Amino acid sequence: MTDTRSIIVAVFGLAQREVRVLQTICFISQTRLRTYELMPTDGRIDPDMAILDGNDEQAVAEWKQFSSNRPMLPLVVIGDNIELDRPGIKIERPLLATRLLSIFDQIDLSNEDPAFATANNDVIPKDTGPAIGQDSIPAPQCNSNLSALVVDDNLMIRVQMQKELSQYVGNVDLAETGEQALELMGKHHYDIIFLDVILPGMDGYQICKTVKRDKENKNIPVVMLTGKSSPFDQIRGKLAGCNDYLIKPVDLLEFKYVVEQHLTKKA
Repeated sequence: MTDTRSIIVAVFGLAQREVRVLQTICFISQTRLRTYELMPTDGRIDPDMAILDGNDEQAVAEWKQFSSNRPMLPLVVIGDNIELDRPGIKIERPLLATRLLSIFDQIDLSNEDPAFATANNDVIPKDTGPAIGQDSIPAPQCNSNLSALVVDDNLMIRVQMQKELSQYVGNVDLAETGEQALELMGKHHYDIIFLDVILPGMDGYQICKTVKRDKENKNIPVVMLTGKSSPFDQIRGKLAGCNDYLIKPVDLLEFKYVVEQHLTKKA
């Protein structure tokens, strides 16, 4: 029987959403023989590999200091502002879970001199990656007792979200405005709500506030759908009471992570 190996990944820099991508990889890998974990911030565990934001000067400085006595530590670099002084892989943004997981799996940690399936210092080009609607991830068992609501004014997104969510829950209702969503919530109970930020009439933040102020609905997980990610957007979402964010186009692994994280508690 082959033993599971846990790979510890040190992170230097990276935006909050990119850290979420790494967390998604760690979550998904738990069902595989090769699993990934992020190195604790206290540094008690020595990492097996590292990922670095090459465009973040402070992160680069921290990496150089950290790696000074770890000359063989494998490295993945995002961006193009650093020359690798060791075997490693460069990748470009956007950082997508499926693509990064594939790159991590290419790293050979079987001996002291790290070898890569791609040539050293290769640049991995941008990849749009799988979006919602692609069938690259095995579907879990559906819990027919659970129900979801998707609020988005884009018909294609509503249809795609319905298709993916139907693999997890027994009922998926759709709304294209906040007013329609509130009307549905007045008639039905939902176990999770996906809410677009930009909507005709009431915007997503206003709807989220309304949901969280309601005694009957305040504990429903609300996942905001947005076409961009910035600290300001995230602060507004937190103030409104949302539980999570997904960036459109939605990465399938990240979608799976968010859905299972919240619906596991419901189940």
